Amino acid sequence: MRADAATRADYLRSRSIRRLLAEVYGTGGPGAVFLVPGTLAGLRLMLSSLGVRSLVLSSEEYFDRGAFPAARVDVVRPERLVARVVRRRPDAVVLSVVTWRGGRVALEECFGEIRARLGGEAPLLVADYSHAGAAGFPRVTAAHADVVLGDVGKWITPPDWSDRLGFLWFRTASHRAAARRAFLPFFLAGTLPKRPLEARWVDPDAVARIVAWYRGHRVTRRKLLARHEADMELARLVAERCGVATPSTALVWMPASAAGKVPAWAGGAGLLWRPPGGGARVMCRSDVAPAGILTR
Repeated sequence: MRADAATRADYLRSRSIRRLLAEVYGTGGPGAVFLVPGTLAGLRLMLSSLGVRSLVLSSEEYFDRGAFPAARVDVVRPERLVARVVRRRPDAVVLSVVTWRGGRVALEECFGEIRARLGGEAPLLVADYSHAGAAGFPRVTAAHADVVLGDVGKWITPPDWSDRLGFLWFRTASHRAAARRAFLPFFLAGTLPKRPLEARWVDPDAVARIVAWYRGHRVTRRKLLARHEADMELARLVAERCGVATPSTALVWMPASAAGKVPAWAGGAGLLWRPPGGGARVMCRSDVAPAGILTR
């Protein structure tokens, strides 16, 4: 009985997170949201379940060809993606709303054009919302995507948390049904636990920690949007002081020539990333930046 009670408590906490994501991204309810231990793990499972064997990636993605070893992968610049998709007719397309360098991609227009030109023959359209918080938390319904993937970290929970909790949202009833079948064996993915031996998937402790944090801070979409305005102000300030172009999102990218100008506080706050190829990227989270920095 205790085990059953604990299992149900874990499930209710995971449902609470799916409700939060439904509010933040406008998913229309928690039933269309599934939790995953990482976005790539969840996406690969779904692509396999749907029989995807070929896909097109933007060259600005967080994933590369190696992320999908069972598929034929075509990588193309974002501005050439529509033409390539129309010509190649892949099974799926993956495109980020914000690139790893912080650029805002016209994803909505891109996916909308693919649907308009291919109609019912359009491939599975997958929108990567990993850094959607840097663009003001756009609603998933605006993306013209079949699947949206993202995570609870980076722009909702504190950026220096190591807990990783991803999510996948599905637009249509048929894709949600396919997701329920694919995720059925996995504990806390989204389906109500019905079997005592469900496979370990999402970490219950990570779920509990996130729920306690966002309830304590009373996180809402309205509060996140208000913070985003301050994030953008901070991004413009950082860019100006470092001598780089005004950013289109709350991610500031600095080439190798300017990487030495990164503010010292960014590293300590978990906001700095230096990729292997050089350069630096600063997440401009105003809530963890030094007090008073926007008024100096």
